[in-house]
Amino acid sequence: MARADYPLLLEPALKRRAWGGGRLGEGVGEAWDLSVHPAGPSTVRNGALRDATLDDVVDSDPDAFGGPIELLAKRLDCAQPLSVQVHPKTGDPKTEAWVVLEAESGAGVYHGFAESVDAAAVRAATEQGTLRALLRFVPVQQGDAVFVPSGTVHGIGGGLQLFELQQSADTTYRLYDWGSDRDTHLEQALECADLGACDPTPPPRRLDDRTERLLDTALFVVDRISGDGQRTIEPGTAWRALFLLEGSGRFGDVELSAPQTVLLPAAAGARAFRPDGAGSPWRALLYGPP
Repeated sequence: MARADYPLLLEPALKRRAWGGGRLGEGVGEAWDLSVHPAGPSTVRNGALRDATLDDVVDSDPDAFGGPIELLAKRLDCAQPLSVQVHPKTGDPKTEAWVVLEAESGAGVYHGFAESVDAAAVRAATEQGTLRALLRFVPVQQGDAVFVPSGTVHGIGGGLQLFELQQSADTTYRLYDWGSDRDTHLEQALECADLGACDPTPPPRRLDDRTERLLDTALFVVDRISGDGQRTIEPGTAWRALFLLEGSGRFGDVELSAPQTVLLPAAAGARAFRPDGAGSPWRALLYGPP
């Protein structure tokens, strides 16, 4: 297999979901834009590695990326509310974060508990259909970021499109699903759920006039970058990925337009993103391991 030493334009793996809308495809709720997960690896669209799945590319030459890829990035089209759920802290842990791409008026997310509770109160509320009253509801708008550590009980409301960055895991325990007939996993959820009041996500931090640090965690960092001209992206000793929010341009001969993802392996070195047209504005999320 060819070496991964150039910018990789990625094709997402699409996932149909009961709550999905039509913006990612009819009934599609999730687009796994950067994924090595066996349930849905993304695919390289360009160059010598064209049509190879990203997991195969990484497995064949992990040193090119600065080590394995342990994160998964996706877009969510949430036409309807998702279940109230939690992810385990061990075994198959899944800490995640959201950046709001679009939000209808009044839309929001459930993020932990408003006040400390005990397992008995949560169990009673799920049985009575009143769990919502115990949760911390956070109204959101375009551009907001929310950090969701493993163990945080959470739910995504309808009318939202999100970018989600997470550990490459897929274990979910549902506590409550708004009256649907899907299975719930109350006892497993209570074993790993944090029942204390949830801390809010720290506010973004301005790094320079074109870079805003949205999330800075032990597992990943996410910056929002913008401009109207060229910008050099330096992956360093680990990979970096750029999700284009607005505009179009190129990394060398790799053309991309929003909303597409380009992965820069460490072996690719510094590369310049050049927007189409002099002075054309563009925005992107730049993310990767810390």
